[in-house]
Amino acid sequence: MKIAGQMGMINTTKKISALRQILAALEHFEKKDYECAITLAAAGEGQCKERTTTHLFRLIRAKFSADETNAVINWLKHPSGPDGAQITELEVVTTLIRAIQKFVGTYEEAHQKFKDFSAWCKAKGYTKIEIIEEAKPNTKAKA
Repeated sequence: MKIAGQMGMINTTKKISALRQILAALEHFEKKDYECAITLAAAGEGQCKERTTTHLFRLIRAKFSADETNAVINWLKHPSGPDGAQITELEVVTTLIRAIQKFVGTYEEAHQKFKDFSAWCKAKGYTKIEIIEEAKPNTKAKA
């Protein structure tokens, strides 16, 4: 790996950072780098302020505990738990949908790659609806 000779710096925002992480997660998903895809998608999701209650994360949390909801994410972030794991495509898709819906709900905009992923999810049968249309602002959501 070649490292540039000069130290660099960027200026960023939560929005830019979340977008970059989710886009990178989509790239890793395409390469089947599932660990990276989940970790980056979860980080991007975590940077977005919750402005809606209709996104997938809230629907999952209504039925499952926090531990169940984030089991793979937490396994990837911490040394606890078993040494090995199986990560399914469904787990990655779910994490990506969570991140994309929260980003869209927070910033009320969607990147073209989000739209492409939404179409792929529909074509593969993961969802019957456009995932980016489910995240709509809700003034009753917690800030």
